[in-house]
Amino acid sequence: MKTKSITTLALCGMLLTVPYAMAAEKDTLNASDASFIKHAASDDAAEVKLAELGAKKADRADVKAFAEMLVMDHTKSNEELAKLATTKGVELSGVIEPAKAKGFQKLEKSSGTEFDSKFLSEMVNDHKMCVSNFEKASKEAKDTDVKAFANALLPTLKAHLVKARELSLVKTAGGKTDPDNTARNVRDRDGKELTPFDQGSSRSDTEITAAIRKEIMAGKDMSLNAQNVKIITQNGKVTLRGPVNSAEEKRLIAEIARSLVDPNQVDCLLEVK
Repeated sequence: MKTKSITTLALCGMLLTVPYAMAAEKDTLNASDASFIKHAASDDAAEVKLAELGAKKADRADVKAFAEMLVMDHTKSNEELAKLATTKGVELSGVIEPAKAKGFQKLEKSSGTEFDSKFLSEMVNDHKMCVSNFEKASKEAKDTDVKAFANALLPTLKAHLVKARELSLVKTAGGKTDPDNTARNVRDRDGKELTPFDQGSSRSDTEITAAIRKEIMAGKDMSLNAQNVKIITQNGKVTLRGPVNSAEEKRLIAEIARSLVDPNQVDCLLEVK
């Protein structure tokens, strides 16, 4: 009996230590890279929850379409992060940070134009932080896979930030004149010209808009005006509006759009400043 007990305890000890040994062998990341993955996954989970709320409660159609795009993009990146974490032996908690949870609860109590304003403000702040963290990882990560992941996702996060800022400038009825591209939206909203208010809300339309925006943001020499052009996709047809700095920028943006959809479905109305 004594021998059996010793053998049983030894076996239990082996069972307890084997998973740890396997995890230790699998975990190849330094503390900084592992921390980046954990925080990025937590942020992604929070963004999906906030975006789902935005898709459900947003008052404006363009904000609703933006929220739906965020759900799609952050769900995808979270899935990729989960695979990377598994490969590198990083355990993800799946728990949203208390500050993010509190922000969600406050936002949940808002409605109408107040909700849109608070949601967009939250998206601007969140994506500023995300872009900063991913830029740091893209330069400083020691693991090549972590660095590649950060570099691959940066254009999407930057596009989200630009779009959140752009939408936050839109004034509702009774507001003052809007700057830059937004002023054109109000000017052109006469039922004849398409503006971001007319962005299609289908998954296909939001994916097309997101893909074009991502390619524009990836262009190293694109001006701020170029990054902020209006991309309106409605039933698969893409309309490009807003000012750009040169005829070359106009050509490049139109070329990007035509490479992603049927060229005959692209209406380039960009204006050279």
